Amino acid sequence: MPIIVKDFTWTQTETTVHIRIPLNPGKHDKVDLFTTDSYIKAHFKPFLFEVFLRYDVNISKSKCIINDDEITLDLLKNNEEQWDGLEKNLSKEEKKVLRDEVYKKSQERAKEDAENRSIKKSQLDRFTVQRAMDLDTKQHALMDSRRDHERYQAMNALEEWRQQTNKNDYDVNESGVKITEMSENEPVKVKISTEKAQSKVRPQATTPRTPLKTPVKSEFVEKKKKEAATRVLPKLRQTAHLEITHTPRSFPTPSRESTAEEEQTWLKNITMARRATGFVSEDLRPEEQDPQWCKEKGDEFFRNGNFLGAISAYTHGIKLSAKLPSLYSNRAATHFALGNFNKCVNDCSTALDLLKPACEGNRKSRARCIARRAAALARLGYLNKAIEEMKAASRLIPDDQKIKKDIYDMERAWEQNPDSD
Repeated sequence: MPIIVKDFTWTQTETTVHIRIPLNPGKHDKVDLFTTDSYIKAHFKPFLFEVFLRYDVNISKSKCIINDDEITLDLLKNNEEQWDGLEKNLSKEEKKVLRDEVYKKSQERAKEDAENRSIKKSQLDRFTVQRAMDLDTKQHALMDSRRDHERYQAMNALEEWRQQTNKNDYDVNESGVKITEMSENEPVKVKISTEKAQSKVRPQATTPRTPLKTPVKSEFVEKKKKEAATRVLPKLRQTAHLEITHTPRSFPTPSRESTAEEEQTWLKNITMARRATGFVSEDLRPEEQDPQWCKEKGDEFFRNGNFLGAISAYTHGIKLSAKLPSLYSNRAATHFALGNFNKCVNDCSTALDLLKPACEGNRKSRARCIARRAAALARLGYLNKAIEEMKAASRLIPDDQKIKKDIYDMERAWEQNPDSD
């Protein structure tokens, strides 16, 4: 749980309230600050400061300065008057109700501000697009006006050139004589050959089309076409069922890809490795195929420190009978000793499911399973859930001092790191 800060100081004037909150330099994380007109909260792990102001302030015009050693709040009063105290006199329940109302109003205000920003952004986007369209329209209009002006100038220049050409052009009569003014009063006649004059009027002859080439036939291609046309396909084969049987083998590889000697060597090595753990199901006698015997064998391995052999014995007993809760609870203890905390939690939960209905006969067994599951949860970092589990185990065995000590240690650890889970 966070530590409440109470060594803060505050002063006031007619218009402002000054609050100074001390910080431990180098021993705090980032500061999370939440302010409203009537409520202020500052969280810097593992400390928490909150105050319910006696009167409302103008938080939008107030100031906050965060230094390395303190937080300074300069709050602007709504009314110029002296306060008779900084905080309201509220009970714990009233503070909780008021805190929830402040959070709810802040969320609504934040949502409304987000919607207003979204509306303002959309309006600004539309305005930007409209401005871009207007600029684009003006640019097109300017380009059109410049193009029309250039076209007008080009047409005028062309018209002047045509008029100038017509003025200096000559006339050709039917006999091919061009009349040119050599002087102001006497025209001079110049004879032009009739062939050249007619060549100017004679239309040009069109170029003749080239005849299409006849395709060249290939004798080889024609031969293959005749063979394909006269080929006779064979008859379809009759359907039948084909049965294939394989020799049963304990290895997935086929017999042609392995040797029996290598397989026997591998099986021998695996058997020796399993015997090294202390338990092999093939070595059991028929009378030893009993879940209770597997439990006792696992307990013996556990006491001797052979945890892998104990897990093997408990697991084989579970395969023989999955309804014996002691197998799961003892295997959970073995997993806890090996550091397999997730498997320990699962086995404890299974054992508790089998220990039903809850009665006086299985009260201690249920308490041990719950306590072991709480210890595993604590190792996994779920201190809050572990404390609740351990308290449940303490209610079943109220005289167990070890469980009480574990609860005390977990609560101290939770105070140091309240957000562990």
